[in-house]
Amino acid sequence: LPAAASAAASGAVTDAGLPPHMASHVMDSFVAALRAQHQLLSAHPNAGTYAALGSLVEVDGHYLETAPAHASARPEAAPTQVKLESLQAETKFTENCQIVRLSASHTLHGGVLRIADVRRSMMVASIRLYAHNKPVADAGELKGRWDLWRRVKTLPVAAGQAEVRFDFSVPVVATNLLIEYATFHEPAVGASEKLQCPRCSRSVADRHGICRHCGDNAYQCRHCRNINYEHLDAFLCNECGFCKHSRFEWLLQVRPSYVVERITTEAEKKRLVAMVEAELESADRRHGALASHRRAIEAL
Repeated sequence: LPAAASAAASGAVTDAGLPPHMASHVMDSFVAALRAQHQLLSAHPNAGTYAALGSLVEVDGHYLETAPAHASARPEAAPTQVKLESLQAETKFTENCQIVRLSASHTLHGGVLRIADVRRSMMVASIRLYAHNKPVADAGELKGRWDLWRRVKTLPVAAGQAEVRFDFSVPVVATNLLIEYATFHEPAVGASEKLQCPRCSRSVADRHGICRHCGDNAYQCRHCRNINYEHLDAFLCNECGFCKHSRFEWLLQVRPSYVVERITTEAEKKRLVAMVEAELESADRRHGALASHRRAIEAL
């Protein structure tokens, strides 16, 4: 087999322009490296156990190893498309912004925005994306702190557009995201929306938003009944994020990231030390559980 592979590869490489003796040397080195790695795997202390398990169940990992290996040592995974909701650990809202604290740091390569249930009375014209890569305990810490955010993309949105695809020319590393619904199209003539009572659905003419038929407040959120008194015409509910003008679905092309920002304050140091200690305790518990499983498997 090595001789046949060497001959085949030698001919292929030679066709690419390498002299035959050099092609033969490269292929011999390659086969020798493969043979050495195969011998290491065959002589591994748990090789027999893995072979026995493989005959019973599908084993897709080396779960019996006791030597720790950092996740960053794994081969780099290709970006996958996931919904923003599955990445978020917490979300806060303002009258026109969504602040998302991700469950972990991710590298963003691009994504798709799907827009549905668009009302012609207020259609978004541009959306700005901002990134922040320092972990925070609460997404509310980043609300109103524009100096901490870095704008990474501006998405133009045509009137009535149902889908926006975008890519980052340079992948963006982020632990937190801010989505700002920045500008809006001028409503068409006759498309202005009348204030409507959420309970009885009748038009409300009162400037305070009180329905004269049922007494309910027309400015309250349809989902959580919150009222933003500072911005009665807000695009988003600042409590639950509901938007009565459109429905947005974000899908992002991401992969895990191990890039971190520099620690600059004592508070950041204390918070990160606490996170490291918590991760070490979790790793110790998992290591103990794996060790007990290993003993049970080896006893079979």
